[in-house]
Amino acid sequence: MSADSKPKTYFEQISWGIWVWLFMALICASIYLAIWAPLGNTAAIVITVISIIGFYFLSLKMQTTTFIQGGYLYVNQAKIDLKYIKSATALNEGEFKRAAGIDADPAAFIAMNFWVKTGVKVALQDKNDPTPYWLISSRKATELVKALS
Repeated sequence: MSADSKPKTYFEQISWGIWVWLFMALICASIYLAIWAPLGNTAAIVITVISIIGFYFLSLKMQTTTFIQGGYLYVNQAKIDLKYIKSATALNEGEFKRAAGIDADPAAFIAMNFWVKTGVKVALQDKNDPTPYWLISSRKATELVKALS
């Protein structure tokens, strides 16, 4: 059985929240009005459709995908063997904000989204890797910690 065919023991994909989509809709409406006034309806529609497509692809690029499969933790394109994980801690909003801000280590791997307020700090124990921990945005932080332990 290949690693890709093994079942995922944990999976989370974080996309934009509804308020980010509403903000992008407001931006698209503003773009439409800004183009419509000087150039007319056709140009405004074309440029607005291009903007909508661009925002859609931006939303796909900004997704965070976290899963555990085949003895590895995957976060977007990064992966680490579970044997190198020393501990995992679920962080509430205040703890996550502090860990990503004032207490952040420049050598840490950080995969966070500004619209997600909670996360997980995964401490590592690999002598060959200077990365002290991974800081991961998660709406299901306690589930991820349970899956890692």
